[in-house]
Amino acid sequence: MLRFRNIIFSLVFISVVAFCIPSCGAEEIEDQIDIIASEGKIIAVVEGKRKVSVHLGTHETVLWSASEGFLGAVLTDKRFLAITTYPKTWQYFTLRIGESEEAVASISPYLALLVTGNRAIGFDAASSRFIETQIPIRDEIIAAEVEKYVAVVVTSSRAYGLALKTTSFVEFFLRSHETIHSINVTASKAVIQSSDRLLTFEAEAATWKELRL
Repeated sequence: MLRFRNIIFSLVFISVVAFCIPSCGAEEIEDQIDIIASEGKIIAVVEGKRKVSVHLGTHETVLWSASEGFLGAVLTDKRFLAITTYPKTWQYFTLRIGESEEAVASISPYLALLVTGNRAIGFDAASSRFIETQIPIRDEIIAAEVEKYVAVVVTSSRAYGLALKTTSFVEFFLRSHETIHSINVTASKAVIQSSDRLLTFEAEAATWKELRL
């Protein structure tokens, strides 16, 4: 019976998220999770009622933590961790040795994003899972931004878009001579203006569109 209730709750949560993508872009979402690091563990206080803890490993150090809306995330020198209001359990992604040194983390109410020197790692609150894509070794990271329903990573050769409820980053190749003029990310859309064209990535379609200038 309890398992059946959990399944129903999960379906309701995903349905609410799906409804909100086109209709709730400007709505303010109250933070539901508080993150506390204390005595060798990380504690998430979910909806002010339940404490969910995860122990840090030997010599593991917390580098960054944040929470927004339904999502909380923590970066240590060994892992990228995330927790949502449902399921109320910590998920984590193991990092390579030294990978966290130049990593940049950010969060929105539904998506968390970590960009390292050679990959981008997203966490989707709707599916409660991590999504990873590799970045070419010689690429320079130009931007990494996350808003409510979309996350975007721009490098010197490619643009990567991640939308809520998708299973992978969507890759778009830039031309060798193309330069980025501006990047604007809103709740459900990213717009990149380059020297050649206008690129848009929308959460609902989860695809890149191109308009040549």
